[in-house]
Order: sequence, then C-alpha cells, then structure tokens
Amino acid sequence: MEIPVNGWSNKKGTSVRNCACGTWKQHWLNYSYKSWPAICSVKGCSEYPSLGAHIINLNVTGEKIVPMCYSCKGLNTEFDLEGGVTLVNAEASETCG
Repeated sequence: MEIPVNGWSNKKGTSVRNCACGTWKQHWLNYSYKSWPAICSVKGCSEYPSLGAHIINLNVTGEKIVPMCYSCKGLNTEFDLEGGVTLVNAEASETCG
C-alpha cells in the first residue's frame, strides 16, 4: 500500500503520551533507521523539525510519527507531506512498548 502525501492532520491530545524511547523524536530515530532531517515533513515548510509529531489520515490505519516543527504541530487544518517522508508507527505497544 502506498502512503498518501495529502489529507494528513495532527492528532490532538498526544502531548501526555510517553514511550520507552524517551521522546517521540527519539522514537522516530529508533524506528525509521534514518538521520533526523533538516526540514519539517509538512509540504512547503522549511523550518527545522524540533519534535516527533503524531499525525493521522483517514486513508491510513493508525497514528504515525513524523519530524515536524512547532509551528506545523499547531496546524488545525489538513496538510500535505513532502514526498519521501518516513512515517513511523506511533503505537508503542507494537514498537518500543
């Protein structure tokens, strides 16, 4: 299944969630097997991604984690992702839980 780049939104109420990785940024690093990117995952944004953000899409099962800047984490509308962004499963029980 190909992951769509459009139709994503921030999952609200996730700031109180924890995982064994310590931070969601570290969770993304641990399970993407990639280096932290220089720019935010949101299409058109060129800011530094300072956190791992929980995102959802009606056409994708489950929540995903992507590198994101603080400004984009505050978006209350749908957004598109840059092509080639690596999404990591946010379900800690299936990864680091």
